[in-house]
Amino acid sequence: MATVSPPVHAATLAALDASVPHTIGHLLRKVTDTEPNRVAFSFFDHDVELTYSELDQLVRRVANGLIRHGVRKGTHVAMMLPNCVEFPVTWLAVAWIGAVTVQVNPAFTGAELDYVLNDADADFIVLDEAALEAFEAMGERSARLPDDNVIVRFADRSGSGGSPYSSWGALAAADPLDAKPLPTVGPHDLVSLLYTSGTTGFPKGCMLDHRYWTQIAVVNLFSQGDHTPRNALIYEPMFYIQGNALFLAALLANATVHCSDRPSIANFLEWVQRYNIDYCAFPVPAAQAMEDAPAAMGSSLEFVHAWYFHGDALQRMEARYRVTGRDSYAMTENGLITYVPVDRPDLARTGSVGVAAPWREIRVVDPDGNDVADGETGEAWTAGPGHFHGYYRKTAANRASFVDIWFRTGDLVRRDPNDGGYYLVGRLKDMIKRSGENVSAAEVEGCLSALAGVAYAAVVGVWDLDRGEEVKAYLQLQPGATPGEISPDVVFAHCADRLAGFKIPRYLHYVDAFPMTASGDKVAKTRLTAGVEDLRLGSFDRIDSFWH
Repeated sequence: MATVSPPVHAATLAALDASVPHTIGHLLRKVTDTEPNRVAFSFFDHDVELTYSELDQLVRRVANGLIRHGVRKGTHVAMMLPNCVEFPVTWLAVAWIGAVTVQVNPAFTGAELDYVLNDADADFIVLDEAALEAFEAMGERSARLPDDNVIVRFADRSGSGGSPYSSWGALAAADPLDAKPLPTVGPHDLVSLLYTSGTTGFPKGCMLDHRYWTQIAVVNLFSQGDHTPRNALIYEPMFYIQGNALFLAALLANATVHCSDRPSIANFLEWVQRYNIDYCAFPVPAAQAMEDAPAAMGSSLEFVHAWYFHGDALQRMEARYRVTGRDSYAMTENGLITYVPVDRPDLARTGSVGVAAPWREIRVVDPDGNDVADGETGEAWTAGPGHFHGYYRKTAANRASFVDIWFRTGDLVRRDPNDGGYYLVGRLKDMIKRSGENVSAAEVEGCLSALAGVAYAAVVGVWDLDRGEEVKAYLQLQPGATPGEISPDVVFAHCADRLAGFKIPRYLHYVDAFPMTASGDKVAKTRLTAGVEDLRLGSFDRIDSFWH
């Protein structure tokens, strides 16, 4: 069986292996002992700062408070918190004990909580006071989640005020546990159940262990080359994997993590300038509008993650801010799969998602599970340390997702025979079958996003009697651009220069704004099309030349 081994020298891999903390508790101990007086977290919207020493103390206090509440190793603790200091402190405290977090979107409704909290077998929940209304609207609250096991972050932080629930402040008032990480917690013990987006059905809880998270942090820093973050920015929700992974990598570097309480593209560059940010994930919308702000506002940046960039956005950003921006390919299930090395600008320019990350093996296979040749498209299968343990209580999904040691990603990729880079073609289930031809939605979206004046593009399939499916494109234009300027004729001519005829969208639909995923960087296609019986409505028909 042919595999593609990680292109990381054995000596380098051995050194990286030695640098991976044993557990999250060991990571916290290491960084606290290194720079105890440096600010670890700054939640600037709340005027709250914690040094590494203060973070360490508070984590161990909350860990002891949770133990006194009845939390033990393996206990499932749901967290329904916005970006606030209680989020990383609680997350680290649960990990210190060896318990398991269930990260819940604080915008969830009672019906959504019915599913997630019961599916995850949550024994406790730590939630923000603003989320109580949704929590109390649950129709199927389990007996394993009584009022005594509900811990609330109250707005005034002075107590429960007669509430039947416990106060997070009481956890923080407990005596700290011993500074030495618990010997009963190991690298393969679970830390979190992180639920996927559910684009192909109900969300599934990915079982992630200490090695998963510590490995993500190490590989993240490795991918930055010689750059060591000092001031990181997290503008994305911390309950989402992107924010979670960024704060762990920043902590491992002993950086100061500056956090907003909610995403704001309008304020992004101002935050970068105000807090002298040298490391962050650069949001695509900010890249689209960066020329509208002074270049000095991004002058402190040194390395940024440039995820989901299209067209010349990366080159424009790097030139404008003299920053290194690099893409990668990652999933909740298996962490970082590929990365574009700092010294491979050629891959960055061609849109590659890079080479295999440390500890990752990748196969590219056909529908029968046979390896395909370089240059051919196939499904990516991955293996190696730091994978998830599987989907919680989902035996059928686990059976379908694994072949021996290999995890089936469901993503279509190809490996270029000349530059050795991997190229993401699209989701296996995000392919449009038009008259027997496979059309990758991602490929068409990339083409559309390269058209001047287009901010975002989303492509879906529309049922068609003659061809099975037709291609429909949704466009969100940049501020100031209009459908009159970026007309259907302009769009279709642009596509005709870059795509085979069968890939050119038949239907074109302009939108003012897209529904986005929790991270704010991808279009939520399921919400875009939900409840629409006829996807042709509101679209221009390229074949019949009229608006439906």
